[in-house]
Amino acid sequence: MSYSKDVINKVIEENDILEIVSEYISLKRSGKDYKGLCPFHHEKTPSFNVSQEKQLYHCFGCHASGNVITFVMNIENLSFKEAVEFLADKAGILIEEENLSGEEYKRKKIRDEIYSINRLAALYYHRSLYSKIGQAALRYLYDRGIDDKTIKKFGLGYSPVNGDDLVKYFVGQKYNIDTVYNAGLILKNDSGKYFDRFRNRVMFPIIDEKNNVIGFGGRVMDNGKPKYLNTSETPVFKKGKTLYGINYAKKTKDDKFIIVEGYMDTIALHQSGIDSAVASLGTALTIEQGKLIKKYKNNVVISYDADEAGVEATLRGLNILDELNLNVSILTVPNGKDPDEFVRKEGFDAFTRLLENTETLIEYKIKKYKQNLDLNNPTERIKYIKKVCQDLSSIKDKVKRDVYVSIVAKDAQIPESTIRTEIDRFVKGFKQNNEKIRYTVGNNRHNIKYGSVKKIPSLKYLIALLLIDNKLYNRIKSKIDFNDIDDELLRPVITFIVERLEDGKETNVNDVSFMLDNAKLKNEFNDIFDILYNGKEINEKIVDDCIKEIVKDNLNRKISRIKKEIDESYISGDIEQERKLLTQLQNFEKEMLMLKNG
Repeated sequence: MSYSKDVINKVIEENDILEIVSEYISLKRSGKDYKGLCPFHHEKTPSFNVSQEKQLYHCFGCHASGNVITFVMNIENLSFKEAVEFLADKAGILIEEENLSGEEYKRKKIRDEIYSINRLAALYYHRSLYSKIGQAALRYLYDRGIDDKTIKKFGLGYSPVNGDDLVKYFVGQKYNIDTVYNAGLILKNDSGKYFDRFRNRVMFPIIDEKNNVIGFGGRVMDNGKPKYLNTSETPVFKKGKTLYGINYAKKTKDDKFIIVEGYMDTIALHQSGIDSAVASLGTALTIEQGKLIKKYKNNVVISYDADEAGVEATLRGLNILDELNLNVSILTVPNGKDPDEFVRKEGFDAFTRLLENTETLIEYKIKKYKQNLDLNNPTERIKYIKKVCQDLSSIKDKVKRDVYVSIVAKDAQIPESTIRTEIDRFVKGFKQNNEKIRYTVGNNRHNIKYGSVKKIPSLKYLIALLLIDNKLYNRIKSKIDFNDIDDELLRPVITFIVERLEDGKETNVNDVSFMLDNAKLKNEFNDIFDILYNGKEINEKIVDDCIKEIVKDNLNRKISRIKKEIDESYISGDIEQERKLLTQLQNFEKEMLMLKNG
């Protein structure tokens, strides 16, 4: 277990789920609860609900359910322990190191050492930039229009051309050289000698949202290869999980982020006064980066380079951000320039005017689809129509959709009615995938909106019922032998609850939340959270159905086991044992018959 149950309970209690969820999505009151677009699946009609009273969330579309910890785990792509630490940090709760296991403490110590090493390396590179050996690098930055104030703001630096200057620096600082190696700053040759990873490059410290230096990017000043070199992945740096400039952009008063490709684009925009720019550290925007954006903003402008790679990256990024229900628009810098070059030559006002004339996601896609296809070719024209109609089917605004239908019909030279028929086909398909179906526990049925048949096992239902109303235990305990429960994953959960209730301790979902540390149990708990959220009324029939199903399952296992033992006794010739087992089998079968007959 990562942390004590008391620590986990305190973290849950100090983080109101409504406040946490509201940092990621817009919620509106709906009765007692709050509703918004689900952050875990693509939808246009809100089906994601948050109960402040129960401190739970539930999506009636994708069926995701949970509490504040599971929400953070899913939205931030964190482990249980990382989510607890994330929420503890938000609530200002200091988690003492003695709560960590030996292995966890070791990992934390390694991360802290790497943060410290990266910070010292950033200072070393920055000093080198302003030293005699860094004059060429400094001149390079000046020539790119970057001033001293911006250089210091972003901590830009220079890695010396000699192959082991940084190695010598850390040896002189009495740092363990293996730890410096683990930070991704130095390499080791076949003979075991260490040397600097970055040599003769302008250095860009990569800083996360908590202001930790997690890695570096290094750029050559000539035509050397590779043009950019990043820190390799380390315990603190995963290229696809952060955004360059997020430490500053998260403070912007603008209502959006501008996503650009590289370091220089970000720096140039910030220097010009546009403080909402972040870079995706390359051309491939990831789902983790999209979630990081959504944590702070709902509006996004993508302004990648206009070359072929930039266009492809824009399309990939559009799909990711659209799936996260972000409001996306595209800024294409004229004449094939990148944002860095444009803002240096044209200035802040000119770039601001570009921002006022961005294209919507649909407009950009229509334009790009046409560029890549020959509409005089019937096969490619059909491909164009189908691709665009699938996108148009997601637009709820009828006026807006009709405008695009006219454009597409004109492009494809076919009647608007044909376009609308194709759109309706996609809409119908979407509705069929989200039609109402039923799931059951025993004979108890509930209507839900979900994409496939879902039957929640009775044991999960029983666990949820006990957490809703502890008094039910007195009705249940004489009818179920909990030792007979064979579910390896859920047995520890029901055992923990039963032991607490036997001791007279009140028990709710927070008391068992520490078990979410088990990745497999996290998935099992989704159904339990579902019932906790939707459970409105507990009646005797629901409870009796659960008991009956669990007892029936236990009897079936006993009957199967005894039949196997009878076969073994018969083969071994143990007639006496076989007779005893047959008597037990008859008793179990009578018990099963009575159970089925009510």
